[in-house]
Amino acid sequence: MAKKVTYNALLKMAKEYGVDDNALFKAQLQQYVTQQKVIERINEVLLEEDSLMTKKEYVKNRENVYAHPLIRELPKHSDAANRTASVILDIIKTLGHKKAASGKLEAMMNDE
Repeated sequence: MAKKVTYNALLKMAKEYGVDDNALFKAQLQQYVTQQKVIERINEVLLEEDSLMTKKEYVKNRENVYAHPLIRELPKHSDAANRTASVILDIIKTLGHKKAASGKLEAMMNDE
């Protein structure tokens, strides 16, 4: 749910600043969506029953219990998604220009 809110908020801000058709913005937004899908999949795997721990057998019939390897990967992907979101915000603020506020007459004409 949070990813949709963030995606929609970034898209709305890009439209307000007029960069929603910018190729650089679109590429970064697609990268952000991909990263969010990876994070979602990691969370799904980790939330499955008993998936926080894994067992490995090094010596016959002797199991050792370890933390799931995805536990270490989740912060890396979250950090990458946060950096991508930051780049998107920089693109919006640098390349875009916020539209001037409309006056009362223009708002009435547009039925806002």
